[in-house]
Amino acid sequence: MAIQIVTDSASDISVDEEKKYNIKVVPLTVHFGLESYRDREEISPSQFYEKLESFDGIPSTSQVTPAEFIDIFKSIIHSGDEVIGIFMSSSMSGTYNSAMIAKNTLDSDKISIIDSKMVTLGEALMVHYAAKMAKEGKSRKEIVNKIHDMIPKNETLMIVDTLEYLKKGGRLSSSQALLGSMLNIKPILTFSNGELVAKDKVRGKKKALNWVRNYLSKNRVSLKDKPVYMLHTGATEYLEDLKKILVEEYDANYIVESIVGAVVGTHAGPGAIAMSYVDE
Repeated sequence: MAIQIVTDSASDISVDEEKKYNIKVVPLTVHFGLESYRDREEISPSQFYEKLESFDGIPSTSQVTPAEFIDIFKSIIHSGDEVIGIFMSSSMSGTYNSAMIAKNTLDSDKISIIDSKMVTLGEALMVHYAAKMAKEGKSRKEIVNKIHDMIPKNETLMIVDTLEYLKKGGRLSSSQALLGSMLNIKPILTFSNGELVAKDKVRGKKKALNWVRNYLSKNRVSLKDKPVYMLHTGATEYLEDLKKILVEEYDANYIVESIVGAVVGTHAGPGAIAMSYVDE
């Protein structure tokens, strides 16, 4: 009997990790007006950003349905395996609730569902740890307890390059966005109580990187031998600048890189970078 890790496409788990650990990724659906695409399956992150920049409005996403989860969980259980589902914050999507409905409908004691209280790379990091433990032969109870213990210790930092999409999503007023753009403001976002919130704001990309450097230094962070997830929304060079700091100054030697998909990309817009690690 094996343990199958299931997550949603909002985790932005890298394709390499998905294949390495045989992770089942269930797609949310992305809507550009009347056009709909299954995330990662019918639209890649790069295609998403191309459409985002030319789309006059803000795309939306719809959650995975309970029926989809019922089919997936039933197939896994019938094959003799157990399920651990780790999903995006229930404060940001109904996907976790859909998974819970499916679990309760199947009335199975072989399914565990976890609210990661995060999305994108923070969620992906929890999926990584769970999948690694499953591959090592840990029990479902051991994995679930470990992930619940790690969630409050997750530290995610995202630097946003443009305020346009925060404005489009209703997180900033037009006047705030205009003033911020004039001052070259770069918000630094994190997760708090399952929500994506502003941690600070600085002027310019270099100062944003220095803010991260100072934050890690102040908190005496060492990244040696710790999995560090790094994601971007089409900003590979800027991500390399951050990566250089983490490697040279904080001993990061276990970095997993990917690209932010539709769910967070809708609000962050192009040019953003992010990092996530567990502070323990």
